[in-house]
Amino acid sequence: MLSGVMSRFSALLSPVLFLAAPIAAALLLGAAPAAAGSSESSAGPNEPAARVAGPLAEEGAALHGAAGEVSFARLDDVLIWRDGRSPNGKQALGQLLELRVLAAMARAEGLEVSDEALRARFDELDAMARQGGAEDGLAADIAARGIAPEEFREYLRLAMIHEALTRKALGLADDAPLTADQQQLWLESALRKRGVSEEAHPWADGVVCVSGDVTITREDFGAHLRDQVDAKDKRNALYLILLERAVRARMPEVTPEGLESALDREIERRSAEALADPNYKGASYEQLLDARGLSIEAVRRDPAIRAAALAHEAVDRAHDGESLKAVYAAERAYFDGLFGESVEVRVCFRNASPREDDPLRPSFTKVEAEMAEMLAAIEAPADFARVIEIHSEDRTTREQGGLVGRFTRGTPGVPEGLREATFAELDRQGGKLGPDGALIGPIRLENGVVLAQLSKRLPSPTWETMSQHVHRELRRRFLEESLSRDSVITYLDPK
Repeated sequence: MLSGVMSRFSALLSPVLFLAAPIAAALLLGAAPAAAGSSESSAGPNEPAARVAGPLAEEGAALHGAAGEVSFARLDDVLIWRDGRSPNGKQALGQLLELRVLAAMARAEGLEVSDEALRARFDELDAMARQGGAEDGLAADIAARGIAPEEFREYLRLAMIHEALTRKALGLADDAPLTADQQQLWLESALRKRGVSEEAHPWADGVVCVSGDVTITREDFGAHLRDQVDAKDKRNALYLILLERAVRARMPEVTPEGLESALDREIERRSAEALADPNYKGASYEQLLDARGLSIEAVRRDPAIRAAALAHEAVDRAHDGESLKAVYAAERAYFDGLFGESVEVRVCFRNASPREDDPLRPSFTKVEAEMAEMLAAIEAPADFARVIEIHSEDRTTREQGGLVGRFTRGTPGVPEGLREATFAELDRQGGKLGPDGALIGPIRLENGVVLAQLSKRLPSPTWETMSQHVHRELRRRFLEESLSRDSVITYLDPK
């Protein structure tokens, strides 16, 4: 459980290692720092971490008042269920325990770090930061990384306490040099002597673990774990909490028992999908969850799963097989574009410029002429593989043998010019490709030119499969209509 990050933090503040790694990672022990100007570190558990804005929040609306707010305590509860047993969660608990034990041992020893000593160490680090390229010094670098000055001071104080306690335990002089290994070994030894007892997740009685006179409560751990989670994931968790409420408000006829039944069906579907996926090699859904530090109970409590289960119920109630076919018929171009026939494509890419006199890149016209000659010289698929290996200037696809992947007429993220040229050729050949596929090009893209090899065409799926795509899209629309992401304001957003 113990992460050892406290000793790495202390070592990172040493003259040798401090400049070799990001300051934020050093100071926050691997945590994602709170956003600049946020009240995350000082916010109480019942203060709002997010709220809904817009029509849903207006008086008399579904998410007016408290219903449209998420407290830090609620956010922490979701994160504890999601991440408390994960490797990152266990590391965060180890970090927090180390910090609390160091502080307790310092109090027991009567050890304090004076303001003068803190200033002296800060000045030392500031000088090293400037030597390492931080022109405006350490304080500006800390602020730029969103680290509060008082937070920096606290971790710096604990790092100095760690050094002092290690020297005392090893019988070293106050100014004797220390290694990271010495500090870590001493701290691990101290924790073994104190003993650590951990309660069972999800710590319903409010205690996570105890070491001597140090007790880590569920509230303590929730707040610390929140600091470790990426801001994007926290925003998403806050949105999903409010999304579940919006969906529940939209479906008032669903009783608590009805929700539990919907969750049963959602978990049955996910279990079946897991067993059918060859990548999981027969592992059960419960086994897959356990490997990620999750459980069926954690899944049932997750607002994302709860909202998804209700969305499935809503679409099932509104649509039968015939109405799904009607939706497909009305939007056939959309669904076929995303989920219809597909082709596997490999490319040879060359950078090019619209300018004839670009000093850094050859012009489109020059590259297109060169690639037209390459195409004319290719007689077999093996020849194209060699062309990719020698001439392609896109490293990512070149290392995959030129593979872009399989895409449809409307697959997002694929350059439009490549998609259009691919399916124009497929249509020209009557929707069929020979065993060697087809070579096309040169195709001009925004920043270069490609030759492409088309192969392994798959026809549009059967209605059984396409109906699942239609159902999934209707669920997505139901959730988006229930609550849009841009209507949720969080404490992480700029003021």
